Amino acid sequence: MRRQIALFSTALVGLLLAAPAFAADAAAAPGDDTAKWIVITSGFAMAIAAFGGAIGQSKVAAAACEGVARNPGARPGIQLFFILGLVFIETLALFTFAVIFAKVK
Repeated sequence: MRRQIALFSTALVGLLLAAPAFAADAAAAPGDDTAKWIVITSGFAMAIAAFGGAIGQSKVAAAACEGVARNPGARPGIQLFFILGLVFIETLALFTFAVIFAKVK
């Protein structure tokens, strides 16, 4: 219980600090500098999303192979959840890609 409270309070403090950090200055107009940073951070965001998706997909595939090896009769059910898991993981990477296209213009 203590760990959950510490995790929740850390997340709350992080969210409260993130809003002012990313707030736009009223006097500053977006120019070439801002556009450059958006493109650079978008590339990093897509790289992180692809890396996380690859790690997740490899874990799902390994777990499905182990499950089928232990119980071959459960293959249809394992295959259904294997494909569903891959779809959810790939969707996260595609959402990142869509946000990048919306942000970069």
